[in-house]
Amino acid sequence: MQAIRRGLLNLLPEQTDKLFTSRLMKVVKEINRRDYEGIRGKRAISFTSNQPLLTTLVFNKLQNISSLLDNQFVYLHPITRATATLSLTALTIKPVLVPKGATHFRIQNHISIISDYAYVELNRRYETTSPLNTTSAFIYSEYTPVGTALTDELVAAFPVGILPGDTDTVIQCVGVEFYQLNGVANYSPLKGGSMLVVDAF
Repeated sequence: MQAIRRGLLNLLPEQTDKLFTSRLMKVVKEINRRDYEGIRGKRAISFTSNQPLLTTLVFNKLQNISSLLDNQFVYLHPITRATATLSLTALTIKPVLVPKGATHFRIQNHISIISDYAYVELNRRYETTSPLNTTSAFIYSEYTPVGTALTDELVAAFPVGILPGDTDTVIQCVGVEFYQLNGVANYSPLKGGSMLVVDAF
């Protein structure tokens, strides 16, 4: 659970509500429970075998405009899983979803690696099976005036040479953040944004 939080560090706590941690724990416990061959207390935590469960994770139920975002972008990744592309075509945000005072918004494309975990008898604890655990990368769109349709292609890429392995899962998140323009180029962040998990691969 802590590994997922570290991988999503730049999204926390701004994009989550108070119950995010408990929802995350439930997902991890369910994945742990699905190791039917292991014994209790030593079952593996295989994210790679349960990737669809990760996409059910909700960051903030109080500020959730995922249904809006989910219908207005396309995401894909190459076989190497070293990058993830988010394509936006005339994305618009309904005025009712824009927080009071917001003048601009940005879209974020975020990817992070979570390793599978195995119980190591010698050390009597769970350990990662990959050194890439918690590696993350992200990219933002330009500041876009509220009410303006956004068309863009955002490619989030891990550092050169980082290639997820067989026991790694890449979690891709997409979100919107709102800002208020103060002065010529000073954008102050506002509450009311939303982030969602769109894919786990």
